[in-house]
Amino acid sequence: MKSAEQVNPVIDRLERMLGQDNLPPPYDRCGARLLGLLTRPVQVVVAGLEGKGKSRLIEMMVARTETRQAQNVPVSELAHGESEQALIERADGSVSSVAGLLKDCDIPEDAVRVRQELPDPRLIQQDFVEISVCGTDDEKRAALDDAIARADLMIWCSQDFAEEEQQLWSLVPDHIKDHSILALTMADQQLMRGVLQSNIARLEPIVADEFLGLFPVATIQGITAQNRAEAPNEALWSSSGGKSLVDLVSRQIRQGRTADIDQARIFIDRLATELPQSAPIANLPVVAARSAPMTESQAAGAADETAASEGDALADLSKAVNVLQRHAARMLDALEETEVPDTDTILKDCNEAINSLTTLLGSSAGDDPVNDAMHGDLQEGEEMLMLFQLERGVDAALDAVTLMLQLRKELPDKPEL
Repeated sequence: MKSAEQVNPVIDRLERMLGQDNLPPPYDRCGARLLGLLTRPVQVVVAGLEGKGKSRLIEMMVARTETRQAQNVPVSELAHGESEQALIERADGSVSSVAGLLKDCDIPEDAVRVRQELPDPRLIQQDFVEISVCGTDDEKRAALDDAIARADLMIWCSQDFAEEEQQLWSLVPDHIKDHSILALTMADQQLMRGVLQSNIARLEPIVADEFLGLFPVATIQGITAQNRAEAPNEALWSSSGGKSLVDLVSRQIRQGRTADIDQARIFIDRLATELPQSAPIANLPVVAARSAPMTESQAAGAADETAASEGDALADLSKAVNVLQRHAARMLDALEETEVPDTDTILKDCNEAINSLTTLLGSSAGDDPVNDAMHGDLQEGEEMLMLFQLERGVDAALDAVTLMLQLRKELPDKPEL
């Protein structure tokens, strides 16, 4: 049975197009990754130092107290499944499954990942992944890297977000920070000790630069509010801070899915022009407007305007060559200077190069074939760059730089340039 996300007509159409097995590269690779992105649940990673209330926060967000994960396991997942089932992965790579709940299982000491699956419709759109950042400095950085690699949206649990946590968080890339939340757990206890407001005031300027938002949460109150026998206590749920946090996460998931679907539509439209058409669409008849013949003076004036327009277009294309050379050289240097290049910065630089060219050539006057051809190349380049930005990673960055170099190469090959 498909989920509501998977029966979206855009996803169905993309599946059918990919199933034709005749996609030209790199559309086949980009399409497969885009389909995987659209059909998998959003990964909500709940991370933080040891003992910061991560498990309780997840229990509160899903309103289920029986989901308590195994202690001392690096990665714990909570996901939708057809039945209650626990999966346990050990250090040797073996995976065992047990019917029922993790809390009732004997977890081996060498377990590296556990996964609780539940037939709960609230888990269809998102998985919750708990990662404890603990151990030596190297182990903490490795755990943080794992959290970054998994996260579509991250919730960092803390009581005070002290210096050690701030230093760790500085390693998180901006595209994750843009979709991250700082949850001040045990807010009720901080309130009783009289330190909650001072913590919030101290952290506000940090949160403004590093997180999507700051949410003080009294998780025990939130769990109690949602698990009353008769009906949820809405007032307690709201005052616990849990409602505001869950509402924001839900809103971010909806907005992210909408953006992904919009990008899929763009991809499908572009892909449709690349696939062979089984039945070409008949051209509609075009009725040309009649016009009076030009006089000699009008023809001469038109020729002068055309010559001036062509000169302007060639000058703009010459500037375009310089723009591409400058951007491509900088990006190649970035790729060569470090073993692990900043791929997000490279992709952003490629996008800036395309935008610069579009603005530059958009100012050219006249119906010049050279300029028109370049506009077509730029439009295709923008669409391809969109796909690379979806993929991220080193391969996508290399593809984007290659695209810039190809555009630069094609410029001198245009007629009369």
